[in-house]
Amino acid sequence: MRNLILFVAMLTVETSTASVMRAQKTEFSADMRLDAAGQIQVVKLFVGNQRARLDRTAIAGEVNGISSLLIDFDHQFLYLLATQSKMYMRIAGSNGSPFYQGAWMFRPSSSEAPCGEWVSEANRRGMTLRCQQVGQDRVDGRTTQKWDAGIPEGGHGSIWYDPALNFIVKVQRTSKDGIESGYELQEIKEGTQPQKLFDPPTGYREFTLNRLVDVLIGLGQW
Repeated sequence: MRNLILFVAMLTVETSTASVMRAQKTEFSADMRLDAAGQIQVVKLFVGNQRARLDRTAIAGEVNGISSLLIDFDHQFLYLLATQSKMYMRIAGSNGSPFYQGAWMFRPSSSEAPCGEWVSEANRRGMTLRCQQVGQDRVDGRTTQKWDAGIPEGGHGSIWYDPALNFIVKVQRTSKDGIESGYELQEIKEGTQPQKLFDPPTGYREFTLNRLVDVLIGLGQW
């Protein structure tokens, strides 16, 4: 669960949601391999028309864990689903802005500068990030552009941009303190995604933020 939360936390850049939606084109599914300081988790990613979904596999013995995240860019809704308990939490409007706006980090507004939003986010945090293309590379059998980036303080990393998907399919980062993190898409399959994947849950009960905290730390009663 920690790695999924980390991935969600990565969606924190300020920009224009409307532009994000214009940039969204090719639909696809993939396995997203998350690596947070050596902790590996694989989640299923579905990218549709102004929609996205992340599914994680339940861990043995886990009870009431958050299993899915639905993102609706068009109507600005987020849904956190606890499948085992048939519960959900909906986050609407500006309360979910970091999620919608963070799509820039993965689906760039400009194919000419795919790490532009990473540079902007670094600037917002008072860091100077330099990024340049270093050639082509293969990720999951696909042709990608590799871009290397770094800050004067010592943090550095690389992104791999897939022009056909208009998506950053791989990220490797090392912080100035030497902490490594990133993700890589595997088993990428282009194609229209079923709308039902992104529909709001039916037959689920809604829970509150307090209940969400209970779920994340494994406490509380339903």
